[in-house]
Parts: sequence; structure tokens; C-alpha cells
Amino acid sequence: MSDRAPIDVTRLIDAGRFIGLPLAITAVAFGVMSVDGFDIQAMAFAAPALASQWGIKRELLGPVLAASIAGMGIGSVLLGWLADRLGRKLAFCLCFATQALGSLLCIGAGSLSALFVFRFIVGLGLGGAAPLAAALVAEWTPQRVRAAAVAIAIVAVPLGGMLGASLAQALIPDHGWRAVFVAGALLSGVCLAVAAALLPESPKYLARRPQQHPRLARLLNRLIGEARFTAADRFVIDDDTRSRESELLQLLRSPYLGTTLLLWAAFSCNTLALYAFVNWLPTVLSSAGASLGAALNGSFAFNAGGIVGAVSSASVLARYGSRRVGVTVALLGAAAVLLIGVGLGQPARAGGTGAAVLALVIASGACLHGMQAFLYAVGAHSYPTPIRASGVGSASAVARVGGVLSSAVGSAFFALGLSVGQFFYILAGVIVLTAVSFACLRTHIPGRLSLPERSDAPRL
Repeated sequence: MSDRAPIDVTRLIDAGRFIGLPLAITAVAFGVMSVDGFDIQAMAFAAPALASQWGIKRELLGPVLAASIAGMGIGSVLLGWLADRLGRKLAFCLCFATQALGSLLCIGAGSLSALFVFRFIVGLGLGGAAPLAAALVAEWTPQRVRAAAVAIAIVAVPLGGMLGASLAQALIPDHGWRAVFVAGALLSGVCLAVAAALLPESPKYLARRPQQHPRLARLLNRLIGEARFTAADRFVIDDDTRSRESELLQLLRSPYLGTTLLLWAAFSCNTLALYAFVNWLPTVLSSAGASLGAALNGSFAFNAGGIVGAVSSASVLARYGSRRVGVTVALLGAAAVLLIGVGLGQPARAGGTGAAVLALVIASGACLHGMQAFLYAVGAHSYPTPIRASGVGSASAVARVGGVLSSAVGSAFFALGLSVGQFFYILAGVIVLTAVSFACLRTHIPGRLSLPERSDAPRL
């Protein structure tokens, strides 16, 4: 054993630069999350051609479209739990192995019931990927750029949706709807290989296990670019005290209870509004008199706005802090959605209404996708290492309740004969609830121009 003082892993990483290993991890996370964005929407891409080929009513596809959301809820908790025990890297690889398996099974599906089960399997992997990516990027990134790095990784999801839509348009006419799942299986397999070969294990996970210190020493030497550490060194982290209790139970006890409940509320409300747009926007716009092409352009614009919003807002977050920026973004999103309802509720005006609504849809996408990135960043910031993945994973799981409720909102809109404006007014109210719950959190990321935030959880 070395006579040198213990090495504080957290301080070492925070003192480092965002080049080399941290930048490479963020880049890999960005790539694999873009594939997740494709897999999340793959069923929606395939659904019209599948319904036509099988001769079924489109409303019967509802359970199949919801299957991956249900799987994501369970997967986010299960894989987060495994990550805290077996390591972030192994759990991350399991995500893509599960997605690849589910997509392969979808290729041969011969009934809706089989497709439901197979899409549920895909959802299990999808549920773990985003929170694990956030946790892994956060643990390898200096604190001063951590929020921006996590946001950059998560913003790849809408990019993957945009690219996936283009890929589906190219594949389905010549090869049928099953080609979408062939592409999904291949892409998930590539992600599995990349993650296994290139991603390192969590440094804080390794620091808590003395038998893994030789491995950690090699990674830290790679991080700093010199052979400073050896297997004889002792590595510590600032939150090294571990509880024997279940991580999930700890989330619902002091000092984490308030943080957990508020994160769950904010995740659920934002996810409800986000999925309502993703799943129902083309149909709602068509019911308002838009052509099919215009309705699909609205969906494309929503995802494009999400990319712009998450990237641009992340830099502002680092300067002003997550509370100020996040609440502002959520309220702007609520205003944009409200104005969409007002615009679509007015008689059409030549040459003006379409452009105005499209601009508001872009703004809504920027705000809702931006908030999703903020929530993952703040979630990763709010818990110490032993329960971080479980904390973010549980919030992501509870958020799936919002995803399922978004389907109910869309169905109720058509079943009750509500006006188009009322659909968007309801969503605007939900987004206001996101802003309120997010504002009440006490574990916000302080900006360079912000006063230190209070916290009900140990700082990372």
C-alpha cells in the first residue's frame, strides 16, 4: 500500500479539462442516444404501413404504441438498480443488448399481441439508456461543464427521431415496415459494440471497490495524460459512506424525500406534454385543416426546435443556474403552447396562420425538449453516487406515467369532441405545473452568476 495521501477522485475530475476522455465519453453518449431517439419512435414510423398490410384499424395499434413506454418505466428502475450494484458500463451495455433483441423479435412478429411483447422488451432497454448516459457523463465531467455535457448527450434523442423519420421514409416504400426494425436492431448492435469497447466504468463506482483500484488508476492516468497513479494508491470519494438500505427506499426518506417527489412531478408533467406533441401533433394539426404534409412538417419542426432549445439553453444554464433558466424555459413553453391553441382556434387567414403556428411549434419543441435535458442534468446533480442512477432512473420511470396519460389526453380529445384550442390549453396548464415543481427544488445547479443554492442532499 502506498504511503501517499488518498486521492480524492471527485476533486481530481473537477480540476480536469473537458478534453480527451470526458469529451470522448460525451461524444459516444451523444451517438448512442441518437439511436435511442430512433428506437423510441420506430413503432410510430412503422404503424401506418403495418396497419395497411394487416388490414387493421389504426386505433387497435394504441396498446402496441404504448408498450415501449410501459417497458421504459420498468427498465429505468431495473437498470438503474443494476447500475448502482454492477456498474454503469455493464448496465448501459445491457440496455442496447435488450433493444437489439426486441427489435430482432419485432421483425418476425405476426400479430399485434406478439408485437406488444416485443416492443415492451425494446422499452426495457430504452428506459435505462438516458438516465445511465446522464449519470456516466456526469461522473466523468468537470463540474463547471457537467450540466452542458449532460444536456448535449440527451439532446441527441430528438435528432435521432428526425434522422429516423428520414430513414423510415427511404426504407418502407421498397422494403416494408419490418425494415424499420431491421435498422433498429443493427443500430442497437453497433451501439452495444461501441459502448463495450470505448466507454469506461464510472470512476466513483470503481473508487468504492478496492479490488477495482488498479483499473481506476489506469483510467485516471488516461484522464490526466500521465502515469501518476498506480494500483497501490488508495482512491476515495467525498460521498463514500454507503447505506445498507435499499437505494429506492432511501429516495423516499430524509433528506431526499422532497427532492424525489418534486423531480417525479416535474418529470411526469413535462413528459406528458412532450409525448402529447410527439404522438398526437400530426393528427391534431390534420383535424385543424392542415394537409398531411403540413402536419408532418409540424412534427419535424417540433423535434428540430428540441435540438436548438436544449443546446442553446445548456450554455445559459451554466451561466445563470438551473432554477432561473429552467423555470423561464418552462413558462415560455407554456405561453407558446397556449398561443398555438389560440392560433388554431381562429379562422384561417391567408398566408399567415400556418407560418405563425409553425414558429410556435418550433418554440414549443425547444422548450419541452430543453426542459427534459435540464431535468436529467438536475436529477444527476441531486443525489450522491451510491443512489444517483437509482434516483434519476426512478424519476424517469415515474415520468412514464405522464407518457401513458398523454395517450389518454389525445384519445379524450377526439372522443369528447373538444376544440383544437382546448387540446393545447390543457397542455399549457400541464407545462405550468412543470415550472412550479421545478422551481420548488432545492438541489439546483448554481450558475456562475447565481448565489449558492440550498440543498437537501449532499453535494456531489
